[in-house]
Amino acid sequence: CAAVLDCADKSIVYALESAVIQWSRQVQLVLKRESSQPLRQGESPTPKAELDFWKSRSEDLEYIYDQLSAVKARGVARLLDRIQSSYFPAFQAMFRDVRAALTEARDIHTHLTPLSRHLELLESLEFPEVKPRLRPLLHVVCLIWATCESYRCPGRLTVLLQELCNLLIQQASNYLSPEGLLRSEVEESQRKLHVAVDTLSFFKQVFQDRREHLRTYFKENQEVREWDFQSSLVFERLDGFLGRLLKVQDLLKTTLDFHQLGKLEFSGIRGNALSRQVQQMYDGFQEMYGVFLESSYDCLDPQSTELENDLCEFNQRVEDLDRRLGTVFSQAFDDAPDLEHAFKLLDIAGKLLERPLVAQDVSEKYLLLIQAFIQDLDTVRAIYSQRVQEEAELGRSVTRGFGWRQLWYQEGCNLLLLYLQNGYGGSVIFSKKRKRNLLA
Repeated sequence: CAAVLDCADKSIVYALESAVIQWSRQVQLVLKRESSQPLRQGESPTPKAELDFWKSRSEDLEYIYDQLSAVKARGVARLLDRIQSSYFPAFQAMFRDVRAALTEARDIHTHLTPLSRHLELLESLEFPEVKPRLRPLLHVVCLIWATCESYRCPGRLTVLLQELCNLLIQQASNYLSPEGLLRSEVEESQRKLHVAVDTLSFFKQVFQDRREHLRTYFKENQEVREWDFQSSLVFERLDGFLGRLLKVQDLLKTTLDFHQLGKLEFSGIRGNALSRQVQQMYDGFQEMYGVFLESSYDCLDPQSTELENDLCEFNQRVEDLDRRLGTVFSQAFDDAPDLEHAFKLLDIAGKLLERPLVAQDVSEKYLLLIQAFIQDLDTVRAIYSQRVQEEAELGRSVTRGFGWRQLWYQEGCNLLLLYLQNGYGGSVIFSKKRKRNLLA
C-alpha cells in the first residue's frame, strides 16, 4: 500500500477524495428532502405536490445511481480501496444509501400513481359533485397504506391527507367565492355553505370509517398497521376552515332572521308604535350588516382576524336587538285582542321567536296562550257536544255550522304543537292525543 501511495500522485488522490466529499454532500441534500417541506414552511400544497415529489425523487435518484455506477465512479472507488483511503467506506455508504432510497422512491411512486386518476377526476368536478368521490378516493389511500410498505408510516401518510384537505379547502373556497359570498342573495349563499360544510364533514366521517375498517385492507398473513396518529395532525387546517364556514353560516342565518323585520306589522292599541320600533331595528340591522358588504378581506380565511373583530361587534349589537325585539313581541302578545290575532302573530314572527334571547322574553306568553287555547277548546267541545245531543233528539245535524271552527282550531293546534316541539311551553303538556280528544 505504501508503494502504491508512493507511486500515486498525491494531488490526484486529494482531488478524488475532495470529489467524494462533494458528491456525498450533494447526495445527502437530495436524500434529506421530504415531501412535507412545503407544509412545514406554511404553504398549502395539494396531493399533486406529493405525487410530483416522488416522481421527481425517483428520477433524480435514478440519475445519481447511474452516475455512481458508471465506469469513472467505479474507477475512483477501486483506487480509494487500493490506497485504503478513509473515504472509501463513505463512498460505499453513499452508494448503499442511494440504492436504498431509489428502491423506496420507485416503490412509492408506483403505488401513488393510481391516485392521480382520482385526483384529476376530483379536480374536474363542480364542488357539489365532489362528495360521492370521496369514499373511492380514501379507499385508494387505504390500499396504498396496506400494499406499500415504504409509505406505511404516519409521517408520510399524514402529509398526503393534509394535502387532500388542502385540495378540498381550495375547491370549496373557489365554489363559495368569498369575495361575493356576503354580497349575494342570502338564501343562495346559505345553500352553498350547507353544501360545503356537508361535503367537508363527510370527508372527515369517511376518514374515520376507513380508519376503523383499515384491517380489511390487509391480507390474512399480513401484519396490520393501524392509523395510530392523532386526527388533529390531519384536520387542523380543515377544522379551522370549517369553523370559519360555520361562523359565516351563523351570520347569514341571523341576517335571514332579521330580514323578516321589514315585513312585520302589528295591530292592537300599540300596533303603530310597535311597527315603527321594528322598522327602526330593521334599518339599524341593515346598517350593521353593511360593514360586511363593504369589507375587502377574505371572509373564509381562518387566519384573518378582521372578520372575527367585525363579528364580535356585530353579535354584541344583535344581542341588544334581540332583547328589544323580545320586549316588542311581549307587548304585541299582550295587545292581541283574541287567540286568532295571537296565532297570526306567531305565524308572521316565524324564526324570530326561536332566537334564544327573544324566546326568553316571550316564553311566558306561550304558557298563557296555551292555557287560553285549551280553555277555548274545552268550551267549544262542551258547546258542540251539547248541540249535537240537542239536535240529535230533534233528528238534525249541526256539523256544518261547526266545520269552519273545527278547521281553525285544528290549524291552531298544529301551530302550538310546532312551538312545543321546539322546546317552548315550559311544563304545559299538550299532547297530540289530547288534541284529538278535544276535536273529537
